[in-house]
Amino acid sequence: MPLVRLAPGERFYKFYIVSEPGVPPGQRVEHRILSKEHADGSLEMISYNAWIANGHSEKSDVIRVPSLSKAQFDQLVARVRTKTDVPPEAIREIDLSRCGSVEEQLRVLSRLT
Repeated sequence: MPLVRLAPGERFYKFYIVSEPGVPPGQRVEHRILSKEHADGSLEMISYNAWIANGHSEKSDVIRVPSLSKAQFDQLVARVRTKTDVPPEAIREIDLSRCGSVEEQLRVLSRLT
């Protein structure tokens, strides 16, 4: 079951992936923050931990915030950046807000490794 579904007029906004540095790519734990923009400009955020091993992943500790402003979202992400005990390069930002369409967002996501 997908964590994020887009309704008409909605788009992805920004995704963040926090990885523990030095962990082999075949088995790792990540914290992920996904967001989408509603048609009215507010955001929805989904935050969860992902355990990945040998191509399989499991999600835990899923938190959904159905509506928040972009300023509130930025404050939450800033707090994660300062409170997380990982170097800045271990936090990956995927800014999909600059894409002109959902189709372009999906193309960008499909090229990520």
